Amino acid sequence: MSKKFLFLSTALLAVILLSGCASGSVRGNTWPGLSATNDVAYLADGPFVYAVNLKDGTELWRYPDQRSNKYLFYTTPYLTSNGLVIVGSSGSSFSLIALNPASIDATTKSPTVAWSFSDVHDHWVAPPLELDGRLFAPNSDGNLYVVDLKNGQLVKSIELGTDLWAQPVSDGKNVYISALDHSMIAVNKDNYQVLWHEDLGGAITSPPMLADGNLYVGSFASNLEKFDPASGNHQPVEKTNAWVWGTPSLVNDNLYFGDLSGNLYSYNLKEGKYNWNPTTIKPDNWDPINNKEKDESKETAITASPVPMNDNLLVATESGAIYQVDPNGQSVLWGGKEQQPGGQIYTTPVIAGDLVLVSPMNSGAFLYAYDLNGTKKWSFQPAK
Repeated sequence: MSKKFLFLSTALLAVILLSGCASGSVRGNTWPGLSATNDVAYLADGPFVYAVNLKDGTELWRYPDQRSNKYLFYTTPYLTSNGLVIVGSSGSSFSLIALNPASIDATTKSPTVAWSFSDVHDHWVAPPLELDGRLFAPNSDGNLYVVDLKNGQLVKSIELGTDLWAQPVSDGKNVYISALDHSMIAVNKDNYQVLWHEDLGGAITSPPMLADGNLYVGSFASNLEKFDPASGNHQPVEKTNAWVWGTPSLVNDNLYFGDLSGNLYSYNLKEGKYNWNPTTIKPDNWDPINNKEKDESKETAITASPVPMNDNLLVATESGAIYQVDPNGQSVLWGGKEQQPGGQIYTTPVIAGDLVLVSPMNSGAFLYAYDLNGTKKWSFQPAK
């Protein structure tokens, strides 16, 4: 069995099993969801959603206050314009929950629930998108739910007929959703009509990138695909060496993205070609938790999107290492061996002010904060 197939099978199985997890007590079923403001990190990780103070890594609150079979979280927490934190549960209750961090319950020490929407049939993988006072929320039951941001009431249910794992994107006119059944779908944001539904020939697990008036998305067809948002006409613009999981990152006129064999690509939009041959990110074979060399494959999947930082990129890998890549494709281990978080990194790191936040699986902590030079400032391990 190839490493690529094993990775995908494990990822798919983890998500499928999550909705039936009885205890919600074990971390590591699938990778966590991470978002942040300049002051607070929000981490969805198994039975709880945590709010972490970015000054010192201390826990501000968690939701719920106690473990419950009803709740299981791994969807990236979504921060709305009116100050709510939207989280999707994949426990026995398939709820989209709006938490209000400005209102902390005196008894539970958790944020109050502004509203909860649960008129769905399956678990939540993708975070929603806020648009004109509404949340466009894709669910694994194959529906795109449009929910009123103020009260959580259903505005419209749009049946798309396929597992939806990726957050929608919008150009202000339409909403674009990628799907596991090889599809890219466009929906009018106002009348909710499906404008086009196109097949790419491979599963799509992440949102597309809007750039130069087009949509760019990678897929398990091992292509970077270009879409006309108006018509849905599309064509592959470049082949990749392996399946593409994450969303491309845009820096100036260049798209950067990785594949499941550890290759990093740089595609120039103006010239319509790669800037350089794919750079293969190799694991450093260093286990910082046990302070010794580790024996593993000489390739490492890249599922996280590259993170632009100054003139370089940060690339997090399945091997638990983070690399700094310059505009010419040259990579170095960011911060050195001793600064690496270890475990496996599938979640895209988040830059919050002057910190870089990383949440690996199977590491010594749930969350690490680094300065921009790659030096650890603190780590977060929640109290039991």
